[in-house]
Amino acid sequence: MSIIRLGNTNREMNSHELVELISQKVPPEVQIDELRNTYPNGVVRGDQFSIGSLSGEAGQSLKIDINPRSPYFMKGQDFNGASGIGGIVKILMEGRGMRLPEIKELFGNYLDDSPRFVRDEQSEPPIINRSLRQQINVNTPFDTEHLYLNADGEILCMVRRYNMRDGAGNPVMDDHGKPKKEFRQFTGTNPYPKMPDVRPLYNIPNISASEKVIWVEGEKCADALNEMGFTATCTMGGAGMLSRKSASQFDFSPLHGKELTIWPDNDNAGKKVAELVQDLAMNAGARSVTMLTPPAGKPERWDAADAIAESFDIANFLNTTIKYVKKTINLLDESLLIKRFQGQAPEQKFLIGDTLPLGVPIIFSAAGDAGKGMMTLDLAMKVSSGQPMSSAFGDHITEFGNTIIFTAEDDEGEMHRRIERLDPNNSRFDYEHEIRVVSLPNVGGVFPILQETSDGYKTSVEFDKIYAQIIQMQNLKLIVFDPLASFVHADVNSDPAAGAALTGLLAQVATETGASVMMCHHMTKIKDDVAVASPEQARNMIRGTSALVDGVRCAFAIWQVDESTGRRRCQDLGIEYQRNRCFDGAVVKSNGPARRDIRHFVRDMHSGSNREIKKDALFSWISVCEREGRALTQQSGADAILQRMSADPDAPRTLDNCTQRMVDGIVRELLAEGRIGKYSFSRSGGRKWLGTTDGDMSRGEYEATTATENV
Repeated sequence: MSIIRLGNTNREMNSHELVELISQKVPPEVQIDELRNTYPNGVVRGDQFSIGSLSGEAGQSLKIDINPRSPYFMKGQDFNGASGIGGIVKILMEGRGMRLPEIKELFGNYLDDSPRFVRDEQSEPPIINRSLRQQINVNTPFDTEHLYLNADGEILCMVRRYNMRDGAGNPVMDDHGKPKKEFRQFTGTNPYPKMPDVRPLYNIPNISASEKVIWVEGEKCADALNEMGFTATCTMGGAGMLSRKSASQFDFSPLHGKELTIWPDNDNAGKKVAELVQDLAMNAGARSVTMLTPPAGKPERWDAADAIAESFDIANFLNTTIKYVKKTINLLDESLLIKRFQGQAPEQKFLIGDTLPLGVPIIFSAAGDAGKGMMTLDLAMKVSSGQPMSSAFGDHITEFGNTIIFTAEDDEGEMHRRIERLDPNNSRFDYEHEIRVVSLPNVGGVFPILQETSDGYKTSVEFDKIYAQIIQMQNLKLIVFDPLASFVHADVNSDPAAGAALTGLLAQVATETGASVMMCHHMTKIKDDVAVASPEQARNMIRGTSALVDGVRCAFAIWQVDESTGRRRCQDLGIEYQRNRCFDGAVVKSNGPARRDIRHFVRDMHSGSNREIKKDALFSWISVCEREGRALTQQSGADAILQRMSADPDAPRTLDNCTQRMVDGIVRELLAEGRIGKYSFSRSGGRKWLGTTDGDMSRGEYEATTATENV
């Protein structure tokens, strides 16, 4: 709207000011008369005027204050449609379809001394024919009709649609290019619109005969799916009619024992009403409720009818893994009997060897300055690399795929420096899978995944939006939140209910994505001269209530060793001793089989047991020597491993104390793991040269550069 300034007018007012002026200048008794004329089906009881809704049918849902002395005079709330009543102007606009200039003219006798108000006629919105609000009855022509039937096929209610039209009779479009429409409900023999006292579901006869039902928003979408052979339903009045306050007026009992799939419209209102339908269906005894998530890239308000119009693969979408599932627990249902567990049990898959399970929530706990961030980044990069025989957390990675890291404390600059230290050769640009690193300090700060509200512990709006994107990622193997305290706005350290709510949420995320969900968490601080003596002691030091550790499937902890042990390990590895450099770690809680041995970690170096460290060091040395044309042998001649250990300045000091027997054992393990092979450079020569299984020797491209025997 634009306001035209008139040359002889001293002052002007905008629409808001005019509305306020009308409310003040027009006598209360005149306003009440206009209200009663607008809604002849209304009933006056004391200081309240009651009507069914803004549509004008009889009822008690909309109550308007008509006490002239009340600060809420001519105001109220439409509990059906959740639309507020803002005074006599709003009433006339909604009830009679009048425009503001027409209302000003109606009350002109009371506004003679008011400033001029003029609209730009070119920007005037189309005149919508809203006179149907007073004139409509069961004989009024309509555009479409939907019959709500009971299980016996008897009509419970008729819902008719009336398309809005401008003064020329043309359809009026909304902001999304769809026709604006109004709906009226007719019940029983009443010739005027009236909502039924109990609002039934649509398509009850077919619901009764089906095991699986799809809920959509609106009869049009339901009819489109029903024509394709599905059983679809909806609630009367769309998203605007169903709310927490009006939920008791809707009957969801036909969904008892059914498997319900909810297909929400692609907007906030659709998501909100779909979540309410999910709760109401569960309360009505639905066997299960599955919430679909509209695919990424679809326009706002995209629904089932749009999907069918664009030849979308409906069947595939209904079977997608991108969904939330809730199930009703019914102890009388035979599906819960133990006999359902038949055949071979599914294998427990692991992200890392027998250490970290796949598809479960995991707590990774350590004292401060232990390098948790580097360890989880290293893990994520290796999982996404797709490179076999990679190791992390003291064991081999066994599953590869996409990964996500959410870090609340480290900005992009710090993450870049860490990535560069872990991948100086830029191998990450050729990873088989994707790794996403979200540095929250660079994108507006941290968001809570769980927060305490007046209604209990709830996920945040920010997390809901992000999670809708997460569950659309394919082949997701790992999600990291670092640290837990930044992402949980609830007292998980002292409130068992908060800990249980968090672990329940993490379990849901892990189940629905198939990924391991790792929360980095702190351990309780101890004195510098006190060392953790066992994994059991480390478990008890994980900060928080017992519900936090008990609620996850796996917990891994690392703890600092005492000074004498740390100095001895650094000496064995040929590195300088520093405090907070040497750690022990282990699985301290697991709901299934797992390796529970203690592994040894050195910050910013390889991790694992002493033998694992030596094995990784020898493998790396074999790789380097192969690339540089000076290959090693196991125990033959001048190029034998132990011979070269004393001759080569770049030999890893980790192997200094190895015996030939230890070297032979490590080589056998590397051969058995498929990390290295033995090769020959001539038909008559034996297979004695050590090289990686994907290196130059394996391809016949090796060229010796040093040593007379190395040919």
